[in-house]
Amino acid sequence: MTNSTNVAAKFASVVAGLGLVAMAIAPAAQADTTSALQAQIASLLAQISSLQAQLGGSQTTTTSMMFTTDLTVGSTGASVTALQNWLISKGFTIAAGATGTFGPQTKAALAAYQAANGISPAAGYFGPVTRAKVNASAGTTTGGTTTGGTTSTGPLSGGEGSIDNFKTIGALNTTLNQADSQQVLGFEFKADGSDLAVDRVNFDIVNTGSTGTIRPWGVFQTATLMNGNTTVGTVDLTNANNYSQDGTGANGNQQYRISFSGLKDVVKMGNTVDYTLTLSTQNAISTTNAGGVYSVTLQSQAVRATDAAGIQQYAPSNAIPATVTVGSGTSGSAVLSTGSDNPQTTTVQGDTQNATTGITLNTFTIQAKNSDLMLYSLPVQLATSSGAVLPNMIRSLKLYQGSTLLDTETPTNMAGAATTTFQNLNFKLAAGTTNSFKIVADINRIDGINFAEGSSVTVTVPSYGADIENGSNRVTPTGAASGNPITFRSLGLAVDSAPTTSTSASQVGTTGTQQGSFMYTFNVTSFGQDIFFSKVGNLAVTGTITDQSGVATSTASSTAISSTADTSTGNHYVVHSGQTKQVSVTITVPAGSNQSDTSVLKTFTFSNSDAFTTTSTTTLPSAYQAGPLFLHA
Repeated sequence: MTNSTNVAAKFASVVAGLGLVAMAIAPAAQADTTSALQAQIASLLAQISSLQAQLGGSQTTTTSMMFTTDLTVGSTGASVTALQNWLISKGFTIAAGATGTFGPQTKAALAAYQAANGISPAAGYFGPVTRAKVNASAGTTTGGTTTGGTTSTGPLSGGEGSIDNFKTIGALNTTLNQADSQQVLGFEFKADGSDLAVDRVNFDIVNTGSTGTIRPWGVFQTATLMNGNTTVGTVDLTNANNYSQDGTGANGNQQYRISFSGLKDVVKMGNTVDYTLTLSTQNAISTTNAGGVYSVTLQSQAVRATDAAGIQQYAPSNAIPATVTVGSGTSGSAVLSTGSDNPQTTTVQGDTQNATTGITLNTFTIQAKNSDLMLYSLPVQLATSSGAVLPNMIRSLKLYQGSTLLDTETPTNMAGAATTTFQNLNFKLAAGTTNSFKIVADINRIDGINFAEGSSVTVTVPSYGADIENGSNRVTPTGAASGNPITFRSLGLAVDSAPTTSTSASQVGTTGTQQGSFMYTFNVTSFGQDIFFSKVGNLAVTGTITDQSGVATSTASSTAISSTADTSTGNHYVVHSGQTKQVSVTITVPAGSNQSDTSVLKTFTFSNSDAFTTTSTTTLPSAYQAGPLFLHA
């Protein structure tokens, strides 16, 4: 704000100076005097142009956002876009800009930020530690509410609108222990007839029983309102000043209101949006408050939005209550999550003569909440393609915590799928810590007997079966750590785990209708042989277009491909054995229908022969997504 004020002041002074100069020009001025004044006027006009540019830049609205979810390579959406914009604003380069897809450039920029701010490890994973650091400097607070999300950047489209198809979604009966966080209530509606700028959402909280404090600021920590994956606002629930009284409950206890206000969260005309309320509890809950039951209610007309005609619209028509029970706060809990460096779907070069050792198949974390826990055993699920027999394919399977080897096991003699359990771990999970683990394999030689060329294995850590204990009580973890297929070939092709992506929209004709383009750039590496792929885009790759709900809507109207690879005798691209070459793919989609589309690149097809007598198809990692891109119909 200070920079904007200074630039505006400079601009005003220059304009005033220009006016004085103009007034000083008399009709009878001498030629040389007139020339001098004209030169001075030209100089002042140049200053005005420069200051106008500065003023425009200084008034650009930067959306403040509180991040609540972990982000890593492959993540997409508004949270990723906000993080990218924030990193760029702090001087950390992302050449492709804020694309909404977390790729290698975003990972590198985030790792640079972590290294510069003493966050270890600086791995480019946006987890709880980094998130807290960024939130501390990214949020802007107004009263008790931190606002963010999709802010209005221009006039709303449409006429008089309405909040349509309002319905309840999400949890309505929740238990929260101390230092816990859960979604407690959600709602959905469609913006009909106009863009709608949601500027206020109210919730009432009241203790419905006789147990626990009647004042919620003695129990709850934070309230967070989300639009999809984007944080719209937060309220500090420990501050009594952030509540207003709103009558009494049925039992005579005071009913307290929290308000998310000044949001300006725009829902585009015709779009359906999901909002959710998440509550977190304080780190220590007294035995007096344990067992307290609270009603959290979205009251009638608690949601207020303004349409393009300037008319305020309200919903819902009836109050929507949810129930939150405060747990004892004494039992520990464990949360399983996929690691930030979990291997993507990929192809690894194996050997026909010797074992291939030290291949990481899965990384994951276990977070201990509320109390110290002990990890005694951990089952993992293994699945192979082509019916490969696990012990013939995997010589050994090792579990590491950091660089410490905890256990080594050999998979059971089963084809296709099996569960292997790491035993006698005796590893302490200290309360409040998140511990990183990895599963590493030694792979037997590829000889057609142990396992066939092109076989793959997937390792997943499920949410059940682990022996995690809090004293004498067994704790069932929540979450899971899903792995991706890792394929082994002695001859073949490997692709980058994530591409660089960009999007663009262009007008079709004079009606304002747009078509879109999704661009992917990635490297391919050939090993053990030359590989060939087509110069015809849809013969080399397959892709689909998905709408904003994730539903596949169509295939591309055209797919173009280019590469730095050589051209073969048969007029194909050829990547000679040992070479790494760049591939660029552009998917063009037909005119849009006023919705956001995302492109997904699924497979890459190649051959070991210029005659293409046989072909092989590689499934591309889940990170091969571009968009979303909004296209006008």
